[in-house]
Amino acid sequence: MIKALNTAFIQELREIKSSWYKLSLLIFLPLLCFALLVGIFYSGVATKLPVVVVDNDKSSLSKKLLFNINASPTLEIKYKVLDTISGINLVKSTKAYALLVIPNKFEKDTLLGLQPKVTLMLNTQFVLIGKMIKAALIEVVTTASGEVEYVKHLIEIKNSEESLAKTVPINLQVTPFFNTYKNYFFFLVSALLPAVWQIFIVIGTLVSFGTLFKSKGEESFFSKEHLFMSIVGKLLPYTLVYTLLGVAVLIYIYGFEGWIFQGSYGLMLLAIFFTVVAYQAVSLLFFVTGFDYARSLSLGAVYTAPAFAFLGVTFPVSSMNSFALFWRDLLPISYYMEIQISQSNYGVNPFMEIDKLLYLTLFSLLFIPVYFRFKQRLGR
Repeated sequence: MIKALNTAFIQELREIKSSWYKLSLLIFLPLLCFALLVGIFYSGVATKLPVVVVDNDKSSLSKKLLFNINASPTLEIKYKVLDTISGINLVKSTKAYALLVIPNKFEKDTLLGLQPKVTLMLNTQFVLIGKMIKAALIEVVTTASGEVEYVKHLIEIKNSEESLAKTVPINLQVTPFFNTYKNYFFFLVSALLPAVWQIFIVIGTLVSFGTLFKSKGEESFFSKEHLFMSIVGKLLPYTLVYTLLGVAVLIYIYGFEGWIFQGSYGLMLLAIFFTVVAYQAVSLLFFVTGFDYARSLSLGAVYTAPAFAFLGVTFPVSSMNSFALFWRDLLPISYYMEIQISQSNYGVNPFMEIDKLLYLTLFSLLFIPVYFRFKQRLGR
């Protein structure tokens, strides 16, 4: 039994060594994709987002408002145009993300307390960027309004402290948990890397078995007496390497990048290993349905590619419909991400994660129909 496992393991190592394609899927391509994602999101915080402005007032107050907008780290006034149509065209051509229109008599109406309306037009196709621009502009306009109120009260009261207290009677302090600096690198990359990782697990597994059956070498490879151990031996190099890749991702995010990890690394190691095994079981199930290499790759792509959208990171799980929740339950990565988030952010007691680990291990039951399909195929 052990001999069959060792034979299959060593034979697969030789196959990997002689195949640049398998070696790339195991090491080079995952690392390249990881590096690409890290490079794209490394800045973490979006800055100097271009906006276009129509200043119909051209007063000292409107100029002060534009100066404050430019002083914001999030925004940059890239264009100043004379009419709204020109501004809208710039937004439509994606040269700017938003259009700000300052009305006529802006300064006069402000000083008279008539509350003039500054119009903001956003390109809502860019949801995240739109929210950031809106939040930054609200902060700038609110600050400018407070300055005007402060000056008015200072003229009446002639006391700076009393004027400030009257302008801002309630002071609100907002302290965000877990992502204090609102860094999108931590928010997105910590989920994107595992989402890409699971794609390579499925592709690597399917390529390993698909190329063997395509070349009609299955009978010489598998031991009919110890078929299951031969399957395990063939999977083992991929299991070990993809587990190490998962560990490397975890160490990079919470080690080299300095984000605080609150929970148990031992539990995360178990979760990584069971996630790899779960995806290998699912991959083989796709393959043995018809032993069709090309079709199994297509099924694997359909299964793994949209997984990021169902992780509950960019879209809350509580707002998902029944089909989305059903599809999410079919993805081992969703249980892994629940463990990663609860351990990294909250430091949840490892015993409270047993149910998620159990769900991951249940995917291993798919090896039962896989084994019988292999046995049936080799029997022919």
